[in-house]
Amino acid sequence: MRTPLIDTIQKHREKQSVSFHVPGHKNGAVFPKELSDLQVMMSYDLTEIEGLDDLHDPQGPILESEKLLASFYGTKKSYYLVNGSTVGNLAMIYASFQKGDYVFVQRNCHKSVLNALKVREVIPVFLEPEYDEVTGQAVGIDPSTLKAALKKFPDSKGIIFTYPNYYGISLSLKPLIQIAKEFNLKVIVDEAHGAHFILGEPFPPSAVMLGADMVVQSAHKMLPALTMSAYLHVSHSVNNEEIKKLQQALAIFQSSSPSYLLLVSLEGARAFLQSLKKEDVETVLAGVERLKAELNSIPQLEVVQYENSSLQSDPLKVTIRSMTNLTGFELQRLFSQYKLETELADEHHVLLVCGFIAPASQAITSISLLREQLKFKPVIEKRKIKVEQRTEKVSTLQILETERYETTVSKWNEAVGKVAAETVIPYPPGVPLLYRGEKIEQSVLEQMERLAKAGARFQGYDAKKGSILTIDLEEV
Repeated sequence: MRTPLIDTIQKHREKQSVSFHVPGHKNGAVFPKELSDLQVMMSYDLTEIEGLDDLHDPQGPILESEKLLASFYGTKKSYYLVNGSTVGNLAMIYASFQKGDYVFVQRNCHKSVLNALKVREVIPVFLEPEYDEVTGQAVGIDPSTLKAALKKFPDSKGIIFTYPNYYGISLSLKPLIQIAKEFNLKVIVDEAHGAHFILGEPFPPSAVMLGADMVVQSAHKMLPALTMSAYLHVSHSVNNEEIKKLQQALAIFQSSSPSYLLLVSLEGARAFLQSLKKEDVETVLAGVERLKAELNSIPQLEVVQYENSSLQSDPLKVTIRSMTNLTGFELQRLFSQYKLETELADEHHVLLVCGFIAPASQAITSISLLREQLKFKPVIEKRKIKVEQRTEKVSTLQILETERYETTVSKWNEAVGKVAAETVIPYPPGVPLLYRGEKIEQSVLEQMERLAKAGARFQGYDAKKGSILTIDLEEV
């Protein structure tokens, strides 16, 4: 596989030039002894010196590398991002809409989408997702919800999908994109967890292949790329003027000092994915199935099998349900105790993210030890997960510019009916439960309290205080 940027940097390393440029570690010559294990990587941590191109105006190996990325994904343009999918969401939304535009947004979107909407000063119209009855997870939008939203807000300019969810699960995106296109909506997809979907079956189809206009993917989540590295793809339906706006937005939001370590990891991840053969994927998935069988052999655990036939699932994601009185958060800590570090936990589940490598034999040994620890925990009947469905399928914020109003601290039992002055985000996965400017419902407060008791961590909110910043509607 061609890797023009890696090749160029390796040739530069062979020159053994003297560094009179940033960064200050001087190709690793000046480096903290506590981080000596990283020293070998530092000669790749370069900057825009002669011959190494410029991410913000690529004309050499970076441009060639991005063209190879676009060719592999079948897009008109593809870009390397060094500030994660977050900067992709910011740039796509900023470039695609104008102040005051109405934009449909999947309710279970990532916080970066909300931040982008606020920066662009558009008016979000939230679409309530459907929920899986087995796990209680939000799994995507039903076409009827989008049709209802279009009747209510016919002048909307676009729609932003989250596909798949953090657990690798989603309803089909294809019919939704078809409806959106019929109404000339700009289609943006946060496909953070689906950079590998381009491989096709047994993985769900990529939004890139389903007709989305712009798609962002966190390459580091499922591919062998460094943290904060991402891809942004633009389809052939996007005209050159729109692409110019996107590039201007990327220049605004993305770092002016891009990491070459991230850039070469992005190129390497594409080459790796492109080199995979069918038998390579089959070997990895066979290893995942062995892992699932070991976990399922523990009566106190259950590997979730999604019963809804309309759901698409990523076979590299393994969701485990606690069959004891342990919460998912408590189970996650127990896994960590036996050297099994999991991606996230929720009230009832733990998520394992498997990469493109068969699980190590150490994992099987750790599971055996975990089995011994759990055998004293009584197994309980499968509990029905309470699905937190909101009353309205299509909704808007009560207040858009919350900064204009005075806020007060309200106890939970006093907050119902008031407007939230802060966003409440369990992290991970970074999907807000409550948006700033949104009217507070009793069911949402109950969910917050239940998650806090179960051990969830929050961003922008201190659950221990049992209170929340609000705006009293009577003062609005």
